Order: sequence, then structure tokens, then C-alpha cells
Amino acid sequence: MSAPAVDLPEIDYCATVRRPTFDALPRAVQEAIGAAAGSPVLAADEPPGSGFTGGFAAVVHLADGRSAFAKAGSSVNPHIVSAYAQEAWVLQQLPGTIPAPRYVGAVNLPAGEVDEHEWQVVVAEAVAGDLPQPWTRRALDLVHEACLLCADALTPGPSSLELISLAEHLGQNPAVLRTFPDLHRGTLALTWGQPAWVRERYGELTELVDSVAGHLAGSTACHGDLRADNTLIVPASGGRTARAVLVDWNWLMRGPSWFDFVGVLPLARADGLDADGWISRSPLTRDVDPESIDAFLATIAAYMLGNADQPVWPGGPPSVRVHQRRYARTFLDWLAQRRGWA
Repeated sequence: MSAPAVDLPEIDYCATVRRPTFDALPRAVQEAIGAAAGSPVLAADEPPGSGFTGGFAAVVHLADGRSAFAKAGSSVNPHIVSAYAQEAWVLQQLPGTIPAPRYVGAVNLPAGEVDEHEWQVVVAEAVAGDLPQPWTRRALDLVHEACLLCADALTPGPSSLELISLAEHLGQNPAVLRTFPDLHRGTLALTWGQPAWVRERYGELTELVDSVAGHLAGSTACHGDLRADNTLIVPASGGRTARAVLVDWNWLMRGPSWFDFVGVLPLARADGLDADGWISRSPLTRDVDPESIDAFLATIAAYMLGNADQPVWPGGPPSVRVHQRRYARTFLDWLAQRRGWA
């Protein structure tokens, strides 16, 4: 089956959001960052342009000579307060072998202390590294090593964390389950940048998504949102070898040990790497049922397509919709190749 070429939606993951600077934060929030860090803030770096929350995030330099990475956001964005609070809690529960920034501190400011909004601050270890953009073989090697460490240390997940299952979050999510049926009925439009063959495969895509709950069963605590802009490639220094550090731990969920690593492969494949070779040789995936991988790919595509043309939430950047279109397209491209659809 042939299909016309479609341009892949492009996005620069280093420039997806404009964040407030430290000086733009209310004085009480600045002081809360110092309290969470354990020392007043003397200066702060420019915020990075990566991510999608729009909250403050930057390396801060403290009066006691240390540096740390601080985040702060308010309930103007309905997701950000709970996300930062969850990240603070998760970082405290992770085993020391996990390649994640170490927790430093957190402060919650109830509505009325700063303004009419609730504010959440979380401070962690500052990690100097670069996003894997584009994906390279070396970066993927390091992320694979990080995923192996996580799978070993987080199977089963920490007993102190009550985690929702990926089977429930994705496999029993009504919005995800109805995406391809809605596209088939025409009650949802297929967003731009997607392959033409999708319209001929709605029935098979629906079957894959309907089956995913069984494929996502597992006892591993998965990062749940592993992608290029949640990854830092840290070069070798001081006698320590290069490594990948995984950040933004607010989506931790229970599922199969292969979930996080397979989730980065479609975009790595779009950057020219051999995703199928990784599947066949990684101890995370080489014994996994191919139907599990395919059901996962179809489900993430459905998850992304369902909202790709919706208005962005308060405080969210328009780039998140391009991100969703790129994710859907790269997951569908690999799925089509694996199943011989295009």
C-alpha cells in the first residue's frame, strides 16, 4: 500500500516555552525558593526554553555557595501545582541508584499568601547536561543504560508511592479509546502532518488500542513521560563516565519495564536510528510480545491525536500541539513499518 509523502511536524525541544525569570516572580515566591533550597538566592540563570508547563524553572545560585535547580508555578495553570508537588514527593522516594536529580526541598504557598493563587516550589540538584536533540546512537545508549537502572531499581516500585497503573491510565481512558472511532465517524478531524494510510486502518488501530490494557500490565514504577526534553546527557567529567539523567518525575506510574525506553524510540527512529535493532537486542524488549509494542504505539498515537487541535490550557504554550502531532506521526510511522501497512 502506498501513500503520499507527508511532512513530519517539526519542533525544537530546546525552544518550546517562554518562562518567567527569577526577577519576575513575586517576592514571597523568591523567598520560598530560598527556603526550599536552604539558603537565600543571590542570582539565577536564564530559564531554559524546554518543557510545556510555562512555570519558572532555572538554576539558582545560593548565599552558601551552592547551586540548585528550582521550579515554581501557580494555579493559574491548573496542572502545575499538583505536578510540582508530585515531583517533590517522588524524588524523595526514589532509590539512590536512579539517574535522577537529588531532592533538595519544597514549599507550598496556599492561596492568599502571595496572591489569589496557590503556589508550589520544588528544588532539586542542578545537573549540567544537554537534551538529546537530535537523537544520536551515543545518547540512546546512555538513555538505555538509565532505563535498565530504573527497571532494576523500580521493579517493584517504592511501597511508599501509590501509583496508578498505565493499563488504567491509557487502556481504560475513554478519551483514548474513542479517538480512532471518532476519527472514523468524522466527529474528530485528523490533524495535520499525519500519514494518509491512517484513514484506511481505523478498524485495526481501534483493535490495537482496545487491547492495550493487557499489554501494559506490570509492576515497574515507570517514569511515564520520558522524552528528549526530560533527558539530560551529562558528559564525562571528574573521573565519572558520561550518563543520562532523567528529569520531571511527576508522571510516575506502574507498568511494564520496557515502557519508558520504547517510548523514546519512535522519535529516535525519525532521527535516523535503528529502533527495530534496539527492540531485538535490549534485555528490556527482546522477549516482549510484538503485539504489545504495536498496541502501545497505536495507543500513544491515539492519546496525542485526541487533543492535537484543541485550545491550549491556561499557561500552556502552542508548541505542545506540534509536539503531539510529531509524537502521533512518528509512532504511527513506526507502527506502519512494523505491520507492513505502508
